[in-house]
Amino acid sequence: MDLIILCTHNDGGVGKTTIAVHVAGVLGNRFESTLLVDCDDQADFWRFHTGRLPQKANDLEKNDNITVIYNERRESITKDVQKGQYDHIVLDIDSPLKSTVQTIVGNDPNLILVPVNKSQKIKALRNLPRTLRVISQLENKIGCDPQVIIVPLGISQDSIGEVVSRLADHDKPNRCRIAPEMDDYQDQMQTAIYQDRKYIWDYEGLDFLYDYFADLLSEQ
Repeated sequence: MDLIILCTHNDGGVGKTTIAVHVAGVLGNRFESTLLVDCDDQADFWRFHTGRLPQKANDLEKNDNITVIYNERRESITKDVQKGQYDHIVLDIDSPLKSTVQTIVGNDPNLILVPVNKSQKIKALRNLPRTLRVISQLENKIGCDPQVIIVPLGISQDSIGEVVSRLADHDKPNRCRIAPEMDDYQDQMQTAIYQDRKYIWDYEGLDFLYDYFADLLSEQ
């Protein structure tokens, strides 16, 4: 399995599902077999792909090379996946830090994407150190070594850099970087995901955004 991707932050509304939907869209566009796991009780990741609410725990739907499963209990997925069954797994989770801990311990992601968007900028930046600190602590406790990328959605790289630079080395993941900043497309993203069920790059004039999400996956 090439990539196990976790989208996390210990605040709600910061762009976790936005990131999960679009990196999954890049993988799907490559026709690579991908398992999408929605661990959030709001089930927005699930609904984007199925157009309906989940009917039961571990509800599953398959479409071409994409399989999506509803996993509100955040049960370990990777231990039940047969070798070679999927090329990639993308996990979208809810906000509590215990959910991040449970998902990392159970699934050992090798790529963790931590979004910070414009609408939640103050709160998300204030609480970003807690998310990074938990990942760092897990690296030491269980020996994981994920690439961690903080993704600025409508805010500057520098605003995130100022927060990260104030952290002690032991409070930061070993491999942590900040992605280039994306311009503010939050309103368009909301419409795309929650109304139209479309990828942002499918709108006229926004096709260049495909490369932004593809680049998040390119340096693993």
